[in-house]
Amino acid sequence: MKKVVVAYSTLDIAGRGIAVKLASLTECQKTTIKRSSEACATEIGGNEVVIAGFNEDVLYFGFLDELFEASYYIVVSRHSATSGIKSLTVHHTGNPSTKAEYGGRPRELAIANPPIAFSILTELSSLSASRRIEGVEITYEVTHHGPTEVRKPLTFAEIGSTIDEWSNELYQEVLARAVYRAIAEPQPPCIPSVGIGGGHYAHQFTQRALHQGECYGHIISRHALKDLRESPELLESILRQAVAKSSIQTRKIILEGKVPGYVKQVANSIAADYGLDVVE
Repeated sequence: MKKVVVAYSTLDIAGRGIAVKLASLTECQKTTIKRSSEACATEIGGNEVVIAGFNEDVLYFGFLDELFEASYYIVVSRHSATSGIKSLTVHHTGNPSTKAEYGGRPRELAIANPPIAFSILTELSSLSASRRIEGVEITYEVTHHGPTEVRKPLTFAEIGSTIDEWSNELYQEVLARAVYRAIAEPQPPCIPSVGIGGGHYAHQFTQRALHQGECYGHIISRHALKDLRESPELLESILRQAVAKSSIQTRKIILEGKVPGYVKQVANSIAADYGLDVVE
């Protein structure tokens, strides 16, 4: 039996809406959690689950380990984007640079959970098809923002990108059901992978996951790589963290698009150390 915490911000209409709908799928009994303003406890698929709301923004949930002895965390949240792209997304957290403008610590990645992220992604894809949801991107995002400090695997599942989507009860329900199924069902077989390159919405890695069974932990975007080009030591540190900080042993490094030669060199060196395949 695993202990799972689904956390959200009570100030976030998307996160709280998802949490309420997730709780409604179970017999969730009110409970008291230090620092939490509302919480309930239940069982999903034989796992102990706590659904807990906090007044802080989700970017600053680095305190979760102080409150729980969890097997892993799922944070449900809104996703903001100036593009206004409608999306249901999943990603892992970390700051692959010297800056930590949105929570967590600089130069640090959290522990990824490729099978759970993969389960949520595939369920979102299946549910959106069965509900005939159109015009909404189902996608991984690259690794970004905090928290980075938690010591157990952490996955974000989000609705984007404006208040129209955050408050959409169908989107909230679909994401809640995807999270429920990811917790309830056995983790599907997949190939734990790290992605390097591409844009913020990791479309190529998403398609590889859905069609080739690769489940992604950390994905380091081309934008992050540009920030790392002046510091070979930091680049190596971030890529080693991306491989090592995973709930399940990484087996592949996937390079997307025109990845610079110096990045390929570092990736191949790390792959040799860990016995990984590199795919270009």
